[in-house]
Amino acid sequence: MVNPSSSTVCFACGSDLAIVQTAAPVQQARSKPSKLTFAKLPLWLRSVIGLFGIYALVVIVLQWQELPSGSVQNNQQQAEHNHTDPSVIDHISQLEKEIAADPKNAELILQLANALQDAKFFPRAIETYKNYIALNPKNPDAQVDLGICYFEVGNTDAAVKEIESVVRRQPAHQMAMFNLGVIQLSSQNMPEAKKWLKKCVEIDPQSTAGLRAQEILQQH
Repeated sequence: MVNPSSSTVCFACGSDLAIVQTAAPVQQARSKPSKLTFAKLPLWLRSVIGLFGIYALVVIVLQWQELPSGSVQNNQQQAEHNHTDPSVIDHISQLEKEIAADPKNAELILQLANALQDAKFFPRAIETYKNYIALNPKNPDAQVDLGICYFEVGNTDAAVKEIESVVRRQPAHQMAMFNLGVIQLSSQNMPEAKKWLKKCVEIDPQSTAGLRAQEILQQH
């Protein structure tokens, strides 16, 4: 289970998460170069620059025409992978190959969904969790993880709806209640946040989630 970047508490264990704030980048002061207009250059140099510009434009156009159709869209996933450990990508790729050979294997699909969530590929994780839940709708933990992925991409309504459906089916699912409390707290919906955190405490006040829920309630 992955914590949203905006969360101050861990969804899995209820522990505090440090919030690191970074300053906006500041460009270094540079001395201004002396101005040299194109008109002041010698005629022969202006001719060379003009010819070079035309050549460069032709090269750019030819390279653009050689690009395969949809190359930007097709490489979007690879661009995301550049920020991830190669071993994680290898694991995801292997799972995708195994699922292609066995598309109804719910266990493999769940492993892929979890791997995508851990790698922070939340849109893909959402679709994969949905595929898994279609095959195994009785796994509440997968539904909670799906809700967290929705929250990560900014869809709080879908996150709440997904996790609340777990609580309706399993009224004693403590982590679902804790996660709902944290999501509502992050959304500044204090009445709903306190409601779910109190329910979390009622289930088991001595569990990790129960103790952390009590701490949050005391702070708010």
